[in-house]
Formats: sequence, structure tokens, C-alpha cells
Amino acid sequence: MVKTIFDNPSNFIALMHNCVFIKDGDVWYRDFEREIPLMELARNLNKAYGDSDASAVNDEAFSDEMYDDLQFKLEEDIDSFIATFYMALVGMAENRERLKIYETTGLPTTAYPEVLQECIDTYGADKQIDQTIGELSELVKALLKHRHLEGENVNPTSAADLVKARTDILERTADVIIMLTQIIMIFGDRDFIERIIESKVYRQRRALAEGDRWSELLK
Repeated sequence: MVKTIFDNPSNFIALMHNCVFIKDGDVWYRDFEREIPLMELARNLNKAYGDSDASAVNDEAFSDEMYDDLQFKLEEDIDSFIATFYMALVGMAENRERLKIYETTGLPTTAYPEVLQECIDTYGADKQIDQTIGELSELVKALLKHRHLEGENVNPTSAADLVKARTDILERTADVIIMLTQIIMIFGDRDFIERIIESKVYRQRRALAEGDRWSELLK
């Protein structure tokens, strides 16, 4: 998939996906000339075009006013339009943060999952499961080969051989991701997998923290 999250958007398409962002816990708006807290922008809009004096109150009261304004039709009430605009940009900023994490650390994926579903429909689930087992085996072999090359050998390993071994790992990883995506399609329940991942990562985080505390006690 094409990367969409940029910290310094340089063209209109990039700005379209990054015009709102979160900084120090607050939502900010930017264009090609400025960066401004979204709350401040909403206040400016309310002061310039709104019918209420909400822009003069504190942030918490202003947020409450905008929440109340959502009950009106945005095409008939300017305060409702500003509140809807604010709500939409907050949602965009939060979704951008999640997508930023995914694009930074998440598993790469394809923009054409329907092709993978067609593979399952064409070749059958059993065939694709067997293919997954084979690709996992190839990745294990590639990892073991890289470990062997980096280890102590009678003959020194050339830089070219290490680059080739690394490239092979990355290519095998791509194959495994393609097949694991099909495994999720075959067996379903992506939400269950995500819950299990979060549970295991949480337990790992606790284990690391407890290990750190134990290390402190040993000093």
C-alpha cells in the first residue's frame, strides 16, 4: 500500500491526509503556511461566523457548547457546522495517529486483498494452507542461513553474501505475510487474533517491567 502519513506534507495530496495531527496530546490543524491548535481554530471560526458567544469561555465550556450544537442541522446552523467540522477533524487526527503507527511498525499488506481471496477460491483452502507451511519453512531456512553466515566460519563471509542472505529473508517474509493474510481469510475472526496479540504483548510488557524491577533489586 502507498504510504500516506507524512510529518511535513509537501503537496496537496499529502496535506489532504495530514492536515490534522496530534502534538503533545492536542489536535492541531496545518496548511502550507501555518500550524494552529484545532481548538483555537474552532474558536476563531466561532468568533468570525458563529451566532453564540461560546468563543469567550474556557476550553471545557467551549467543548460542551460545541457538543450541544451538534443537535442542530449543520446546513441550517453555522454553530452546528463549526461543531461538526471540529468533530470530523478530531476523528481524522485520531485515525491518522493509528495509521501512522501501522505504517511504522505494522505488517505490510496489499491494496488488492481480493486477489488473495481469488487464490483461495481457485486453488482451495487446503492447498493454500500447505503453501503457507512451505513458505514458513523457507523463511526458517533463510534465517538459519543468515545466522550461520554471521557466525564463526573457517572462511570469512563476504559483504555480498550477507546482503544476499538479508534480501532472501525479506523476500521470504513477504511470502509469509501473503500466506498469513490468506490464513486469516480462511479461518476468519481477525478481531480474535488482534485481541490475542494485544493480550500477549501486554503480558510481555509486564514481564519486561518486572524484569527491570528485579534488575534494580539485584544492584
